[in-house]
Amino acid sequence: MLITWLIVLVASLYVLTKAADKFTDTAEKIGTIFKMPSFVVGILFVALGTSAPELATSIFGVIKGEAGILAGNVTGSVIANILLGLGLVVVITRKTAKFNWDSVANDMAFLLGAGILLALTIYDGFFGFFEAIIFLLAYGIYVVYSLRIRKMNRKEIREDLHKEIKSKLKEDFKKSSQDKEKTKPHKKELIKLILIFIISLGFLILAAKFTVDSLIEIAGFIGLGTSVLATSIVAIGTSLPEISVAVASAKKGNFDLVLGNIMGSNIFNIFVVFGTIGLFTTISIPSQIIYLVLPVLGGVILVQWLVTIDKKITITEGLLMTILYITFIAKLFNFF
Repeated sequence: MLITWLIVLVASLYVLTKAADKFTDTAEKIGTIFKMPSFVVGILFVALGTSAPELATSIFGVIKGEAGILAGNVTGSVIANILLGLGLVVVITRKTAKFNWDSVANDMAFLLGAGILLALTIYDGFFGFFEAIIFLLAYGIYVVYSLRIRKMNRKEIREDLHKEIKSKLKEDFKKSSQDKEKTKPHKKELIKLILIFIISLGFLILAAKFTVDSLIEIAGFIGLGTSVLATSIVAIGTSLPEISVAVASAKKGNFDLVLGNIMGSNIFNIFVVFGTIGLFTTISIPSQIIYLVLPVLGGVILVQWLVTIDKKITITEGLLMTILYITFIAKLFNFF
């Protein structure tokens, strides 16, 4: 029976990440059709899409009465995104990551602020409506700030991610020279994208349900809390969209996109996932999250600040970050 649930968990995580990827892709294209600025599309749809697995599994976890899944998944994903999304990516590509964008000056304050706010709000073991409002307002401030700071620098952090999408859409919508013929493929393409969007969202929700169900069953079999599995196995699984984007971008030498995607997703995960669910229910936080995972999260954010302050990550630093993650997982499972 345990083997069956393990297979269900692996299959669910696979479908979850694939559905999130399709969800993100179609959402980007829909945003482009409506002529939304590329950075707005990126910060809204890409962040939502890559964080959709965390949000979906967290919602089902709370519905099932397993609030530890939410806290473990969000904090575990942030830790995995930083240590694996930055550290492991540098090790895999064997390239020193060099950044043009000064994340320490522009974004790190928000990530530090998100970490501090999270610590202050969950240290008493509960996260409620008032804290949720603060988190969602904080994310709104981050979006406005991000738009302004990137306009000042005349750069958009996700510009490269949308160049291919824009060019493809232009080719599709310029096949005919007559106005009537132009609108028809436009409408057909939009309807097709909306259908794919809805279907991928359906698969995402279904996969999230089975992920949570299998997680609860496995935790019962092996005698571990669901928060431990959520912080480790599920966190890695739901972080795969961010990590896969990071690897693909790093291979092309676009480390600014790597850092931007991870920073944006981490801030989104903390503020929006906690904030959205906290609007509807009070979330109880397991003690292990407060006394083990939360201090590690603070340390990992500090590590990111230290290694990116010179606007680069060396292979040695990447290897150290990877080792730190392995050590964290070992401690989580009480190997030492």
